[in-house]
Formats: sequence, C-alpha cells, structure tokens
Amino acid sequence: MAHKSIVIFSVLAVLCHSASVKVPPIVDSSLPVKFSEVIAEPAPNVPSNLASYAYALDIYVQTTLSQLQCIKQAGYCAVFVRAYNPAGQGSFDTSSCVTIQNAYKAGLGIEIYMTPQPVSNKQGYQQLDEIIQGLTARAITVRAIWIQVTSPTNWPNNANSNINFINSIVSRARQSGLTVGIYTSYYDWNQITTGWSNIGNDVLLWYWNVYSGGVTGETPANFNDFRKFGCWTAPSVKQFAQDETVCGITVNRDVYLAGNVLKAVEEDGKIYAGGFVQGSLKI
Repeated sequence: MAHKSIVIFSVLAVLCHSASVKVPPIVDSSLPVKFSEVIAEPAPNVPSNLASYAYALDIYVQTTLSQLQCIKQAGYCAVFVRAYNPAGQGSFDTSSCVTIQNAYKAGLGIEIYMTPQPVSNKQGYQQLDEIIQGLTARAITVRAIWIQVTSPTNWPNNANSNINFINSIVSRARQSGLTVGIYTSYYDWNQITTGWSNIGNDVLLWYWNVYSGGVTGETPANFNDFRKFGCWTAPSVKQFAQDETVCGITVNRDVYLAGNVLKAVEEDGKIYAGGFVQGSLKI
C-alpha cells in the first residue's frame, strides 16, 4: 500500500538473494515507490494484443474522473487504490473515496490496498477497521484488501512481532469476509517475517520486481521471473514498473491474470469493489 514520484503502493539497497533480482535503495515506507529522486517519464503504451495478462495501475493520490477515464482509454483495466496512509500513527486515507468513486464511474476494476503502520500504537486489525469503517461511511463496500509488507527498515527488527501484526490484519479481514492479499517481494518477506509460510493458502500474492524506477528499470510484464517464497507457489499480480506517468499522474504499473478482477458494481446506492475470483495461474 506518498511522494511526488509515484504510487503503492511504498517500499531497497541490499543485494537480493538471487543475482537475477536487483534490489533498490530503501526509502520511507510512506512512499509507495522504492526509488527516490527518479524523474517520472511517460509509460510505454499498453500492448493491444494481450491474451493472458491485463494491465493495472497502483495509485495513492486523489485522482480525477477525467484522469481515470484517460487511464481506461489507455488500455488499463483496473486500479489499486491506497486506503491507508502510514504517516504518523497511520490513518484512513479519505482521498481514496473520491478516487474509488471516480474509478467506478470510469468503468475500471478497483482493488483496495493499505500501507499499514507497524510501529503505531494501533494494532493491525484496528488499522483495517479504520478502512472498513471509513469506506462504509461513504457507501463503499470492500470485497478484498491488499496489505503492503515492504521496506524492512520501517518494520521492527523482530520477525515474531511483525508476523503477529500482519496476522492480526489477515484474521480481521477473514472475520469481515474479505479476500486477503499481500503486496511484497521475495526479499521484503524474508527480511520482515524470516520467510513466514503459515499465513494461509487463501492469501493471495502481489509481488514487485523492478530494476529501478522509470521505463528503463522495468522487468517483463509477466510472471516468468517469479520464484516461490513464503506459502506462495504462484502470484496473482506483479508490479513490473515504478515511477512512470500515465495521463498526467505518476504511477506504478502492474499486470494480473486477465479476467480475474471483479468489476466494481453498485447496489442499493453502494459501490462494491475488490476481489479476485481466481487466485493465480500455477507456474
């Protein structure tokens, strides 16, 4: 689950366990991007002949209807919207409501992610409760939540504490009937949880792998570079690009299996958003 140069989404400069994966410098986890001082440049066009994968963007800033309509016209099928800001003790990101409502009007699939604050005086489940309550109050019902677990230096140096914190969010999400996913990487997960593998087979994976910010730092927009870690034998989403501009906003770019995102629907005056109907493609 912010800064002038991106989105996510947040999260490095230690060598990864695999020589094939380059790990960027660590930055503040309140920033969705992993690279600092990168001047965002226009993203390449979305390929027109996609079969297995669909393209998405992850964003943390309030986004207008015209921007989201432009994103839709540019070939993107979904947006991942940050609904929890880790600044200070952490708080519900009220700007997410406008973005979600505009994304629905633009006809985009919508997923919700949170960048939790692991050193807050609030428990993980309380932070998720803030999201659910905040969105519900604005007539938005969430069907799934993605939890950002990145930037190891922003987490306590205690794997058991970190596991308990993450598990409290996952447990609350299950109690609330939500599909749960984790946004992380092989390196982040091993550093923060020492490779915790008992989170549950129902928890989906959104992994990131880029060489650096910008177009030249992209990795292929597919799952071919995925390697098993934690409990995951296959991913559902991959972030393959960071710090690029689309329709005038700085974003990170993602791919997911085509057809997997449920469309946002409106019933009884409420917007229902989020939820992968199929978890992953076995690799």
